[in-house]
Amino acid sequence: MPTLLVKTEKEMQQLAKKFAACCPKNKRLILFLKGELGAGKTYFVKALLKYLGYSGLVKSPTYTLMETYATAACTVYHLDLYRLQSAHEIFEMGLCDEFDQKALWLIEWPDRAINFLPKPDIIFQIAIRDTSREIQIFFKTQQSDQTLNLFNTCLNTNNLIYEIPY
Repeated sequence: MPTLLVKTEKEMQQLAKKFAACCPKNKRLILFLKGELGAGKTYFVKALLKYLGYSGLVKSPTYTLMETYATAACTVYHLDLYRLQSAHEIFEMGLCDEFDQKALWLIEWPDRAINFLPKPDIIFQIAIRDTSREIQIFFKTQQSDQTLNLFNTCLNTNNLIYEIPY
């Protein structure tokens, strides 16, 4: 299966910059970020927010579960579900009613509440390989089709994976 190999933090920042350039405006886009602790999920989010134009402090939502950022391009909701005590907390927080908002949703550790989350448009699967990261990107919906085309153009490659939902 084709992957992107990211060898340095600078390359991860460049990947975030390219992804920011192709994020759709005024649409809902749900991105799941998967990978073990230390894989670079939050680092990618921080870089992505920077390239979306957010200049403030970016905090990891590990303890708050969610942080919201207003950028010139869109509103960004960053969820980190690692410390979720129960998947039902997503429902109790009222987030199920919020997922329809036109925003970029960045969700780390989505498997911890998968039954309460909407289906992702895109999944970033980040694996640690020595000092590098292998990143597989799955485009899962028709809505992400435009993002796929723009992203492939930005990367100047066609080695990304596109899956049509069942």
